[in-house]
Amino acid sequence: MPVELFESLDVILLAALVLLVLARKLNVPYPTLLAVAGIAFAALPFAPKITVEPHLALALFIAPALLHAAYHTSPRALRRHWFPLLSLAVFAVLVTAAAVALVGVTLGGLPLAAAFALGAIVAPPDAAASEAVLGKVGIPRRGLLLLQGESLLNDATALLLFGLAVAFATHSDTPVTPLALAAAVPGGIVLGVIASWLYLRVTPLFARTLGASLADFAVTFGIWLLAERLHISPVLAVVTFGMIVSQRRPIGQPARDRLQGAAVWSAAVLVLNIIAFALMGLQSRDVLVGLPAAERWPAIGFAAAVLATVLVTRIAWVFFVRFVEGVIANRYAPSWLPKPPPWNASIILSWSGMRGLLTLATAFALPRSVPGRDLIVLAAFGVVIGTLVLQGLTLGPLIRRLELGADTGLADEIAPARKRLIDAGLAVLPAREGKAADALRFRYGAAGKVTAEAEDPQATSEFDELHLEMIACQRVVLHEMRDKGEVAEDVYRRLQEELDWAEVDARAFGDNILTAT
Repeated sequence: MPVELFESLDVILLAALVLLVLARKLNVPYPTLLAVAGIAFAALPFAPKITVEPHLALALFIAPALLHAAYHTSPRALRRHWFPLLSLAVFAVLVTAAAVALVGVTLGGLPLAAAFALGAIVAPPDAAASEAVLGKVGIPRRGLLLLQGESLLNDATALLLFGLAVAFATHSDTPVTPLALAAAVPGGIVLGVIASWLYLRVTPLFARTLGASLADFAVTFGIWLLAERLHISPVLAVVTFGMIVSQRRPIGQPARDRLQGAAVWSAAVLVLNIIAFALMGLQSRDVLVGLPAAERWPAIGFAAAVLATVLVTRIAWVFFVRFVEGVIANRYAPSWLPKPPPWNASIILSWSGMRGLLTLATAFALPRSVPGRDLIVLAAFGVVIGTLVLQGLTLGPLIRRLELGADTGLADEIAPARKRLIDAGLAVLPAREGKAADALRFRYGAAGKVTAEAEDPQATSEFDELHLEMIACQRVVLHEMRDKGEVAEDVYRRLQEELDWAEVDARAFGDNILTAT
């Protein structure tokens, strides 16, 4: 790696630190500022020229982001909201891709296959930026669940369409047959199932070591690369693997491993986003510089037309589906269709279609042999910048303007679930006597937090041992509640994190006592 490239990456990361603080101060989603920073970085005279191999781009940027999203997506929520999710994650992507392809052919002069490649690139929204605003302002949990599920599933639809369009646009030597396409979806799912089965049996070997997080990265990239070699869907393989592992990890997994893994993955996805926006800015700069002066403004105008098409299509589709949901619910009231959301919630959903990492990565992955590649890359970056700036800066004020009201559903579910876990922990204590048991009864039975007497190491050690026994009992109850559908996935994650921190606290304090003695 040249020293200049290393220095540039360091400057990018340092600038991102400042932007993250600024984003919090301004209450702006951080991807919005990253997008603007990507343009600013590309405009610097000393900005380097960096290229990314097409096959590397998807594996490097998309595989970790998919696994991170799959870990935080509830299979139960996907089943419950299957109708709106299907409409957004599959049909909305197809409709948007078709609309953009029409614009690409008529206004951009692109061949049909290349125009559909552009449509597949810009069609799937990225929920990360939307969640950054929606999570702070507070909207009904159904909206957040739909955005999470849509962001996870629409990647598979868009990438399948992207691969098909690129194969036709480049006249690929690999034949694109209906049989191959039909095998790609189940093949990816089967690979994900097999990989998760093997991983869950091997992962205990890495418990309580840094290898636990490293194994996640190595296996994720390995699944993606193997799926590509087998010509099956790497997206579905990684998504299937992530969702199964997140649901089936053993109860006894060390809490420190889980907390450490969550921090590592969040940081990794953030770094990948930062690098992707910087690289996209550089590529767009090279495209604009390489165009003749007479073609630059028409190219920018085409990118603006694609952005308008993306925005209008999503708004129209969301309201069309909401209308259909309302008609079906009013006339037939089927049990399989959840109650439609209010119209103001549909407005928020329609305006939450910000594009992000997937659009950037697929634009990188577009082979140079695709006709009109430069124009496609420029339009893709224009859509990312336009949606992040236009929607990212207006989504928060729009939510406050519509006055959706606070959603207390999460708090309402957490309170009784937490009480049940406390009761499960207290059930361990009746047969126990001593200072440790009394302190734990007080801790869990009162609002205050009490620890054992510091001058009595033996009592402190007993306190922590008994506390860990209670936490183990609480974990069993929490898993049972999740498996039986008594708590939602976000409630489960919140309570699991509370138990993790309690376990780390108990183990760390106990370890310190043992070391001191």
